[in-house]
Amino acid sequence: MTDTAPAAAAYPLPQSDGPDPRFTYGLLFDIAEVLQRNGFPRPAGTDWAQLMTTLHRFLYQPKETS
Repeated sequence: MTDTAPAAAAYPLPQSDGPDPRFTYGLLFDIAEVLQRNGFPRPAGTDWAQLMTTLHRFLYQPKETS
């Protein structure tokens, strides 16, 4: 019998104290390309800032405030 329990979520990741070198404009451009290949319009203007913010919220846990 196989285990059918869902896998634990991989995201959000814990935030480090410094910037993550993987979180780059290149990553955003790659995501924009994937969106376009799937029929969505290319981000323009303030879309880029919104995409960056949304991706950051998805990837990383909020920093705890004391």
